[in-house]
Amino acid sequence: MDKFLVFTIAGLSSAAIYAIAASGLVVTYTTSGIFNFAHGAFGMLAAFGFWQVSVAWGVPTIPAVILIVFVAAPLFGAVVERVIMRGIEGSSDVVKIVVTVSLMVALLGLAQVIWPPDVSRPVPPFFEGRSVEFAGVRVQWSRLLALVVAVVVAGGLRLLFTRTRLGIAMRAVVDDRSLLQLNGGRPGRTAMLSWGLGAALAAISGVLYSTEQTLSAVTLTLLVVNTYAVAVVGRLRSLPGAFLGAVILGLAQSYVTGYINPDLTVGPIALGNLAAALPAIMLFTVLLIQPEARLRSHGAARLRPPQPVPSQRIAVFGGLALVLVLAALGSLIAPSDLVLVTKGAGFALITLSLVPLTGYAGQISLAQLTFTGIGAVAMAAWGANGSPLAVAASIALCAAVGAVIALPALRLSGIYLALATAAFALFCTAMIFNQQQIIPSGSVQVPPLSIGPFTADTDFKQLVLLAILFAGTGNLLVWLRRSAWGRRLTAMKDSPVACATLGLNLTSTKVGVFALSAAIAGAGGALAGRTFTADNFALPSSLPVTMLAVVGGIGSIAGAFMGGMLLGAIPIASTVFAANAIGVFRFVSIPVRDVLTFTPGLMGISLGREPDGAAPQIAVGYRAVGRSAAALAFTVGGVVALWLATRFGPLAKWSFAAALFVFVVAAVPLLPLILRPVLPEDTAPPPRRLACALWLALVTVAAAVFPWADRISSNGVRILLIIVFAALSARVAIGILGVAPEQLRRPIPPSPDLVGVDRPLVRADALEATRQMGLSEDDFEAEVEAIGLEHVTASRGASAVAGADR
Repeated sequence: MDKFLVFTIAGLSSAAIYAIAASGLVVTYTTSGIFNFAHGAFGMLAAFGFWQVSVAWGVPTIPAVILIVFVAAPLFGAVVERVIMRGIEGSSDVVKIVVTVSLMVALLGLAQVIWPPDVSRPVPPFFEGRSVEFAGVRVQWSRLLALVVAVVVAGGLRLLFTRTRLGIAMRAVVDDRSLLQLNGGRPGRTAMLSWGLGAALAAISGVLYSTEQTLSAVTLTLLVVNTYAVAVVGRLRSLPGAFLGAVILGLAQSYVTGYINPDLTVGPIALGNLAAALPAIMLFTVLLIQPEARLRSHGAARLRPPQPVPSQRIAVFGGLALVLVLAALGSLIAPSDLVLVTKGAGFALITLSLVPLTGYAGQISLAQLTFTGIGAVAMAAWGANGSPLAVAASIALCAAVGAVIALPALRLSGIYLALATAAFALFCTAMIFNQQQIIPSGSVQVPPLSIGPFTADTDFKQLVLLAILFAGTGNLLVWLRRSAWGRRLTAMKDSPVACATLGLNLTSTKVGVFALSAAIAGAGGALAGRTFTADNFALPSSLPVTMLAVVGGIGSIAGAFMGGMLLGAIPIASTVFAANAIGVFRFVSIPVRDVLTFTPGLMGISLGREPDGAAPQIAVGYRAVGRSAAALAFTVGGVVALWLATRFGPLAKWSFAAALFVFVVAAVPLLPLILRPVLPEDTAPPPRRLACALWLALVTVAAAVFPWADRISSNGVRILLIIVFAALSARVAIGILGVAPEQLRRPIPPSPDLVGVDRPLVRADALEATRQMGLSEDDFEAEVEAIGLEHVTASRGASAVAGADR
């Protein structure tokens, strides 16, 4: 009985912390409509801040708690709402999820820079050494404090939301922001207050948790995963439901820890990690038993033109160019960097798996690296000799698992689907990848592919193999996007309500796209040809994959490639800038390597300004090059000439990098203007074109012959000067030519489906509609006069009737 009581009290103490954290999550979601994946990071920062103030600086406990919980945390939450969250109002669920995930990644990286993880930081418990005896069991005052705080928070929130004008205004913000403003409310200030309150509750939970566990940035950040399961019990809106979920989860974890033997196994699965998997099991179970959400039409949302779909011919030539470019660059890169570039190509294949799922179908997944892990483990078990049959079997297994996961997820969408995939990732990490029978010693070696005489046993061969696989898969996705099935995917993304109205059965479509996405991600693991650790497949590692895929441009093949290569480029940049720092004359400085730890998160946060990603924005400047055969030929010729001069000639690698960057950034966008036929109204006459061409050739040659590595010792300064030189060269070239490359951009015609939706109807719209129907403008004028005459007659008749009644 004493043992049961001990674990009950411990479970209730944990439940109190979960309930407080879940309350903050519910507050921010119900008042802003944004599910804050960074909620745990808020609590983590508060915990480290409390240690810094109370332990490192010696401030007494009560003033330290007041400073962190009631001053710093609310101010931080308000700033986050004002600077970041307010900018994504009306965005899609994908953008909202990725921005909050990016904020979590940025805060986690920032905390690891400020407080390095290799230093122990114990936080003494509140009322240390004091306890009370209850039914023969000694209970620490700190555990009772957590219970008391949870009760006070529950009562305070109940009073706030039901008895105060501010609480009612908070609930009204998410229901109808405009209506609240019409009734004299201030939605902006109300949202800031709600985010400040949510951050304060996260800070309370983080401080309480830090007194019971060792301070760890990752552990405290992932505490919010337990909070997800707790909050979903109340459907992210009910505080009593969240407290009930906290009690269930806290007690379940405590009882499992106390009563289940960690050495007990079920087949190859040991139950030692069952307590860690319980939040994922609870989250997935609750999501499945909840009532299915009704289909609703989109509310007020930002309307953006659809991204153009490339033709199959462009996709084929683009794939060939990708393979040739990566092979050419791989022949010049040092072996130490080639390993990282190859990893980047593998990440690009994994991010490509999100294009059909998220870019085409609008479904979100946070578990792509989990499917990669399944493919890697299967290949290691079945394909010791690199057999292609083992690769096919591993990919088929991943597709089958993806289809199975899709079946219960068919009822879910938006944030609930993201949470379901996160629960799947957490479960696999605890119960599969951390099992000694499945991944001995925590690492698995994936054998390289072997087909006849070819074996991808070197980094260069592996890079070429991944490039070919990426190009082939990308062409397959372009073909699918242009097919009837692809149009059904985009219809499902644009309006599930319209699809249901038309009688379309989307069940097979959803299952198929989940299976396809899982198969592509699994191929990234089965064909990796390298060693993985169990942590490589965990949720914290999978979140940046989804984040940078959306940052690159999730709706395009090029965007997926950019997102994956960014993941591979960050370790390379850490090596290149190892000796560089950013600061002000050394008074305040931070190593560039540390900056790179939270740079990916900052990239994702910027997504609120460019929801389409970076690749479509970059492609705009080079689209005219693809339409000009002469410009394309000059581009290919220039790149090949620089590569030959480096591979077989005297050109140094840094000089090659500088000349290539100047040529691609400054010269290539202007080639269509320089080489296009001369027109009478042309503002760039031949002399200007010739002068501009000579200038671009001169700066490219200058960048190639300058000894960058010998004259400039700092890598950071060297790269900065190359960027500045390319930017100045481009500006001077535009000035010489007298025409900006933006004038070559073809305006995208507005979609007829958005007429009257994204802008008010005007007379030109009506005239265009009559033209489409085969009518003339005279017919339109006659119809307008007839309608006006009927309106006047009806008005006079109504006036006459009204006069007779009087």
